[in-house]
Amino acid sequence: MKELLIVGLGGFFGSIARYAVQLASANFLNSSTFWATMVVNLLGCLLIGILAGGMLKLSNNQHLLLITGLCGGFTTFSTFAFDGLKLLKTGLYGQFAIYFLVSTIGGLILCAAGLMISSR
Repeated sequence: MKELLIVGLGGFFGSIARYAVQLASANFLNSSTFWATMVVNLLGCLLIGILAGGMLKLSNNQHLLLITGLCGGFTTFSTFAFDGLKLLKTGLYGQFAIYFLVSTIGGLILCAAGLMISSR
């Protein structure tokens, strides 16, 4: 139960940070939200790389708070990129290809399916 609260707390702050960065990006770029989402995704990738890169020695609770919670609430794209990088670094190229293709193409297909289901 303690771990769930730690993740939830990190997710709370990550979600707020995402919204704040999206607002600032949309105002700065003066354009549609997909550019703001791109900024969030790229910043999230940088953040998870810094946190998981070994510069900081994170305890399990700090990992749950910062990587699972904060980064997860900020953007799950960072986790997608980090997991893909781990597969590449360990030489699991076939698994990376499946992970990448199924996640991206499957995600687009399922998003379209959800839109079709909800518009009926």
